[in-house]
Amino acid sequence: MGLAIKRDQRALLAHRRNFVGRSVSYGTVAWDYDGRTWVVERPEDGEPARSCRVECPVCGRTLTYAVHSVAATRRRRARRWIAALAFLVAAVPLFGLIALDPGSVAVLSIAFGGGSLAFVTGWSLAFVAGGETGLVGHGAALPGYAKHKLFIPNAEDGRWM
Repeated sequence: MGLAIKRDQRALLAHRRNFVGRSVSYGTVAWDYDGRTWVVERPEDGEPARSCRVECPVCGRTLTYAVHSVAATRRRRARRWIAALAFLVAAVPLFGLIALDPGSVAVLSIAFGGGSLAFVTGWSLAFVAGGETGLVGHGAALPGYAKHKLFIPNAEDGRWM
């Protein structure tokens, strides 16, 4: 499920309404956002990132974003995927060290510690690569529930992601 990255990009700048998550079921909370849609004009391919200032329709705060071209966004996404795959591939031989000497504390420490670190780093980079939009700034890439958040439509069905 990829994000629709286009030259004239539709984006939703949203402001989180509630301070505490709204309970929707046992152990689950939801966050409500209000916002407005705007069209981001990306720079031509090969041009540097452009600064874009947008005013939040709810609180009136002016937010600044760096907008990358479509080609630069694809390169940023590819670099992150390559790094993620490198870390995930590096985790395999690190875990494979256990087969050399399963009774050694040093080997087990290096294997589990290094393998786990490489796996978690690779997984985190893959998570970031999948959400790369080429819009960098307030709440654009935060995995949590930031006060201001940018959403762009999904390529398949147009839902905001």
